[in-house]
Amino acid sequence: MDRATKSPVFSGQKLRQVRHSRGLSQAEVAARMGTISGLYISYWENDRHAPNGVNMVLLLRALGCELEEVTE
Repeated sequence: MDRATKSPVFSGQKLRQVRHSRGLSQAEVAARMGTISGLYISYWENDRHAPNGVNMVLLLRALGCELEEVTE
């Protein structure tokens, strides 16, 4: 049995697409998350950094989306 599975990889481009589809600014997403500034959203969207586990959960809640929508 093949136990190798591909882990999802965060995609800044997909994050930007989801955010735009919901009509939200980076600052609005950050405010909904309640813990970070809009600068972090910019870093994530430009693939300079990826959100950690806690911020990923907050991000998904702020956008109302599933993990698959922001990963490849």
